[in-house]
Amino acid sequence: MSNAVTKSGKWRIKPSGKLPIFLRFMINSSFDHKIANKVGFKNHIVNRVYLNHIMYWPAKEYDAFEQEIIGNAKNKSGWVEKYCQRELKKSEFLYQFGLKLKKINWSKKSNQEMEKILINLLQKYKELVCPWYAQYPLDEFFEKTIEKYLAKKISKVDSNFRKIVLIFTDPKEMTDVAEERWKLMKMIKKFKKRKEKLNKLSDTAKQDIKKHLNKFSYINRGLATSKPYTFNDIMKRIKEIWNEKDKLENLIYHSSPQKIIDDYKWALNKIKPGKEFKKNITQARLHSYTRNRRVEAFFLADYGASFMYDEIAKRNNFNPDWIMEISVPEMFAALKGKRLPDQKEMRRRFKNYAMVVKDANTKLIVDDLEIKKLENKYYVKIEKKEKIKGNMACLGGIIIGKAKVCLDKNAISKINKGDILVVQFTTPDFVPAMEKAAAIVADQGGLSSHAAIVSRELNVPCVIATKNGTRIIHDNDLLEVDARNGIVKILKRAK
Repeated sequence: MSNAVTKSGKWRIKPSGKLPIFLRFMINSSFDHKIANKVGFKNHIVNRVYLNHIMYWPAKEYDAFEQEIIGNAKNKSGWVEKYCQRELKKSEFLYQFGLKLKKINWSKKSNQEMEKILINLLQKYKELVCPWYAQYPLDEFFEKTIEKYLAKKISKVDSNFRKIVLIFTDPKEMTDVAEERWKLMKMIKKFKKRKEKLNKLSDTAKQDIKKHLNKFSYINRGLATSKPYTFNDIMKRIKEIWNEKDKLENLIYHSSPQKIIDDYKWALNKIKPGKEFKKNITQARLHSYTRNRRVEAFFLADYGASFMYDEIAKRNNFNPDWIMEISVPEMFAALKGKRLPDQKEMRRRFKNYAMVVKDANTKLIVDDLEIKKLENKYYVKIEKKEKIKGNMACLGGIIIGKAKVCLDKNAISKINKGDILVVQFTTPDFVPAMEKAAAIVADQGGLSSHAAIVSRELNVPCVIATKNGTRIIHDNDLLEVDARNGIVKILKRAK
């Protein structure tokens, strides 16, 4: 069972953050037989329930799918490369599509034109999302395979063992998230050299920030859970790093492509892998890049489409901040002139919602009684404990700090410098919080997950795959994170 998906009776469960209803609806409808056949999967996960930040799948469906993916990676020569190349091709198409959507003057488009564009966009989304869950068994497969080969070269208790496993699962090349931070650090260095005053930036400095935003602002939107980066957001991050003079060069290097090259060369020289081992490493790095690049493509396409969603809200006298909390059928109905949900209905949705998916057909549930029935059926017992075990994603020492549990992007504003960020998983829009954190603890994630990759770029100690960390740890609990052994202890419970 993968580091993201765990067992719970006849269900397989995965922590699943609070996404807007529109995107959750679209994602849940992506795993249909037609698309799964198109991407070459024999086993399909077409039934699921989303409830209280957890996704439930029938074990029978998920286990068969997982075995198929691992079997393909293990036994079919070239399967991993073909899978990644296909996913990257789709990702790059969607990324470019997002750039086009961003430039459209939506006020001049008719409802019928927007409907046509939306149908096309959702189809591209579905084709990208359907193979998404293959990343979890693949993460597990590469971690185990690399550990097995590596154990023949050095002892598992060697301090370099885990470090080398991490290096061999780094993305093969830089992603936008890594490039954004690297360029931000270099921009700070440039501002210092020019003796810029942060309270009165020169026009050149302002242009530098605007250019940065033009390429990277979409990252902070996440899965429609936040607003894109603004000028003030970038200034806030610059101010937080500005006085760390001694650390700046180190921060630049840690987020640079050179660091990945240097680490990789060091690990190869240390291990000198044979042909078969080298092939697995190359595949793992390709998979890691594919996984992270796919998320960026999804984010950028959604950012481009957000201007269309705002126009739909405007034409329907609907709050644009609420437009992503309607279902896919409701969005299409709005384009045909039908009324969107009223304020009372929207407030029910903000309080809580669930989704039941049968054969890829999604039903939105907001009724309290129906949700309660689902809670009684899909009950996961959480064992109370003061020590949690996970896997190391970025090595470090012993870190002590206050826990801040963030189930979605809206919660990260409570993170202060030195806090320990406790999450189900991270996405690129979590980076500002990750920059402040003294350590990161994540319920899920393999070595190619966003939390694992970015924590290493930031050099922030990180423990992943704790399974139930967000349900055991509470806000302001005093934690001790052992980032050498992957152990999180609750030293003192918050009142």
